[in-house]
Amino acid sequence: MSFWKFPVNWIYSYIEVLRDVDRGSGPRGWEIDRKMSDKILDEIFSRHYLLPELGREKQAMLLRSHVAIVGVGAVGGRTAEILVRAGIGTLTIIDSDIVEFSNLQRQTLYTWGDAEKRTEKPETFRRRLNEIMPTCRIFPKYARLTEENVGGLFKGADIVADGTDNIKTRYIVNDWCVRNGVPYIYAGAVGTRASIFPVLGKHGCLRCVLPVPPDPSALPTAGDVGIIAAAPAVAAARSSTLVLRLLTGDIPEPRWETYDVWHGTHSSMSLEMLKKHHGSEKCELCDNL
Repeated sequence: MSFWKFPVNWIYSYIEVLRDVDRGSGPRGWEIDRKMSDKILDEIFSRHYLLPELGREKQAMLLRSHVAIVGVGAVGGRTAEILVRAGIGTLTIIDSDIVEFSNLQRQTLYTWGDAEKRTEKPETFRRRLNEIMPTCRIFPKYARLTEENVGGLFKGADIVADGTDNIKTRYIVNDWCVRNGVPYIYAGAVGTRASIFPVLGKHGCLRCVLPVPPDPSALPTAGDVGIIAAAPAVAAARSSTLVLRLLTGDIPEPRWETYDVWHGTHSSMSLEMLKKHHGSEKCELCDNL
């Protein structure tokens, strides 16, 4: 499914959609259609059906979508959980870290036992997510994303969601997504603040705001200044909502959103204003597509 050209006819039952997906890549041999009935799936997503923003037809669009998430820590992990519970059909999760005790304060699906065993995050997260929603086909990738492997890791993805805390990685993701017409949702949290920005190709990207990646040593990290667990929760809530909007054809205006969960403040800045204050009138990346 291409983000830019959604198929017109989404009149599928959930069982028909499940049967249309290749077997053998998900939990329990991915024989979910033998155990799941339309009635059960209708019950799971019944609250979505009531929303005018979603409904049955758009729920079917979610089930046929593929999202890639870079980093399954505090922001990426919560984003992944929200999207899986929302009915995303396929999820690729990419991370090169192991679970540590310092993660447990804010990374919600990891446990004390995971930290003791120092398990790999992607596979650990896949198991937990498939316990929640066995209908989702999840591909865990224990890898560090680079310019050389980014295309292979994102193969088939309709949208990429941010869960990393590495500015170099973010610019690699930004550049690849813009060049390949794949939306990318930037999301991050540190201290008590969360930031979100949708990268929509010709409609704006990170290089529009900051043409050159800032020096990583100049940026605060959770390891330096700390983090409150509510900040990544807000970042993930907004990021996952933008993903759902894009997957169902509701294109948001690219705005840089910032939330301070401790002080209860919020700001939102348009791309034009961001360019005026931080970037330049022209972007060497998206203006040259």
